[in-house]
Amino acid sequence: MVPLGWALQAAGHEVRVAVGPGLTDAVSRAGLCPVTVRDDADLVGMSTAPALNSWHHQRRWTSDWYDRPELLSPEQREMYAALGHKQTAMAAAMVDGVLDFARDWRPDLVVHDAVTFAGLVAGAVLDVPTVATLWGNIAIPRHQRDPLTGELAPDFVALFERFGVAPKPEPDVWIDPCPPRMGLPSPEPRLTTRFVPYNGPGGCPDWLRSPAGRRRVCVTWGITTGRIQGDGDPDVFDQVVEAVSGLDAEIVFALSAAQRERLGADTAGVRVVEALPLHLLLPSCAAVVHQGGGGTTMTSVWSGTPQLIISPRPEQMMTGDRLEQLGAARHLVRAELTAGPGAGIKALRGALLDLLDDDAYARGAAELRGELLTQPTPADLVPRLEELAASAANTRGSEAG
Repeated sequence: MVPLGWALQAAGHEVRVAVGPGLTDAVSRAGLCPVTVRDDADLVGMSTAPALNSWHHQRRWTSDWYDRPELLSPEQREMYAALGHKQTAMAAAMVDGVLDFARDWRPDLVVHDAVTFAGLVAGAVLDVPTVATLWGNIAIPRHQRDPLTGELAPDFVALFERFGVAPKPEPDVWIDPCPPRMGLPSPEPRLTTRFVPYNGPGGCPDWLRSPAGRRRVCVTWGITTGRIQGDGDPDVFDQVVEAVSGLDAEIVFALSAAQRERLGADTAGVRVVEALPLHLLLPSCAAVVHQGGGGTTMTSVWSGTPQLIISPRPEQMMTGDRLEQLGAARHLVRAELTAGPGAGIKALRGALLDLLDDDAYARGAAELRGELLTQPTPADLVPRLEELAASAANTRGSEAG
């Protein structure tokens, strides 16, 4: 969302980012203006509660479950509903603070993350349009609805009833950064945009200024999953470390401080970096190994880097399958690698060698990057968002008159 905030500011608009205390510094470092609202939601606790404890190490769901939810088992449907309850609880923890600020500031438009339901409530209460941003997931999330009946969940409806307004199930428009071939078709109104990476602040180290002497492979494992991973299948990260060892390649581990500790003291022959923005590193890489999170996936698409996706959750499985179908990635399901460590290491190494040795993957990744670069930039979207806000304001003025 950061590049869109920059584009709106550069066009002369005022932008405020309502976040919980844990994100205030990150917003400031991005050059945007944070508004800290009360947020008592325990993300880690809710994500590791019994109903969602295994969400981050699921076995493969049927590939077309999104369009055919009747194929889901009762346990899978219950887990999907629990995911919606978690998002609703997170919204409930911050919605009062969001509205306290919004009533004073009176925005003309509310732009929110796809599953930040507090943005939908603010739009309904203030009677202003809302725009939801997708983060690289190939399907529009419908966590607030029963997957079989499409009915709104009672706790989602209650978010709006507290303020005496009718539920607003969806935004007025979605912003989608996926290249058209990557996303799943749907009837919802979308504004397609070019993904512009923002991976946090950071400088370019000296060793990145020169071409790599050998093929370079990046291994990055994401921050959020490490925070909220519950008990269950053993972490496959150790298998990844073993699979990349001894490859005829320069291995770069882009990790957090906690993940770096898991590598141990023996890191000879590999390069380990912390807080290095991926958009600086990936253009020099012949492959990237990761779990399929939206930021890493889309930065890899932007850089034209072939991907080995090791998916822990159903939405990452959909992304991995899609990119593999497009010839830009190999996809392995994390839970399928843990039955036998030796077999898992062999599968990981084989998939990575496929990416490195078969030029078809580099061509597929380059074609997808080319498609992404034809999309409108965030700056190109600004006039469309201005029109949406102005149209709604004119309608309100006519009704008041």
